[in-house]
Amino acid sequence: MPMINNDLINQESQKFMQGMMSALQSGDAEAAAKALQEMQTGICNIIEQEFEQYHGTGDMEVLQSRGLRMLTSEETTWYQKFIGAVKTGAKQEITNLTTAMPVTIIDRTITDMKKNHPLLSKIDITDAAGAQKLVMNGVQMAAKLGGWGKITSAIATELKGQIKTIDVTVAKYTAYFIIPKDFVKFNFTFAPMWVDQYIRIILSESIAFGLEKTIISGDGSDQFIGMTMDISSTSNGKYSQKEAVAISNFDEDYSNVVAGMAKDDNGDDRNVPAVLLVVNPQDYIKKIRRIQNTLIYGTGAVDLINNTYPTEVVQSSMIPEGKAVAGIAKNYFAAINGGTSGIIEYDDSNQFLEDNRVYTTRVYGNGQPVDNTSFVYLDISAVEPPALPVLIKGGTVTTKTA
Repeated sequence: MPMINNDLINQESQKFMQGMMSALQSGDAEAAAKALQEMQTGICNIIEQEFEQYHGTGDMEVLQSRGLRMLTSEETTWYQKFIGAVKTGAKQEITNLTTAMPVTIIDRTITDMKKNHPLLSKIDITDAAGAQKLVMNGVQMAAKLGGWGKITSAIATELKGQIKTIDVTVAKYTAYFIIPKDFVKFNFTFAPMWVDQYIRIILSESIAFGLEKTIISGDGSDQFIGMTMDISSTSNGKYSQKEAVAISNFDEDYSNVVAGMAKDDNGDDRNVPAVLLVVNPQDYIKKIRRIQNTLIYGTGAVDLINNTYPTEVVQSSMIPEGKAVAGIAKNYFAAINGGTSGIIEYDDSNQFLEDNRVYTTRVYGNGQPVDNTSFVYLDISAVEPPALPVLIKGGTVTTKTA
């Protein structure tokens, strides 16, 4: 069987993540638009090639292996209306498509997003299902509920202060997706599954980019509060980034970092079952992977990071090279409110994409660490990967002298 298109799509997505991050760091709007367009055009081309080869196939098992899925009757009806509106090319046709994208499409998009982006699969992302507010547990409540006798007013006040209500509509993320004008040259009216695949992939990657960025470094102003932010104080609705803790090794330095997570904001001890370590792909290749596969004669390959503490490493282009985030994954709370969004809109404000039609949909949500000690921003620029050991079996080795 030919290479599954998901492999090619993942390559396009990774290039997009890197290109978009570089553009945002440099403040280059045109470069950001170009990265978005290149990614979506590349994925469009891949799906068009798949359509040419497989659109006559009636075997659903084969189609599912290519990334397609069986649609519900509600989804099929919605896609047929959407395709008809796209084919006309008239803005009012999209404007008249007032029926929200079925929530099942949003749900599947979130599932795809978690599967393809390890960071998003490790944290606690809740589907708010239309709710406007959710309750987040601020600390380990079990540590606060013990003790004999009456619950005093002081304890009751303390408990009440640890229950946080999160408004999951406070942050609005607009996902742009492009329909190239020649994308409708095929008779998609009879194959909405192919349009579904394209829309899900594009929304998944666009939303994943926004989520990863805000989960790591969001300042809390109309966005999430990121793992790297200091949530103890705010200024004009914005949180500042924590000072990066410099470590030079994943032995003693790293164990000290993990030990700091074992106490909550109130100084109470808590269990750290495992650590989530988020690193830039460049650092993973140059440093982390080598540290996790250190060769020691007589022992074999040793993971020096997990030797210090159980750690799961994930890569994200949203972390700058030389930096990392270590933390307790389950202590990042995030909720996505897709149930009340999903209206597709025609967007003609982005005239830099002249050969395409641009559409938008919006996803609402919120997220933040449960406390300030659950995540640590690290500076790993001084960490050196281990040298490859060399075993000399007899003979004399002459070294070059200074």
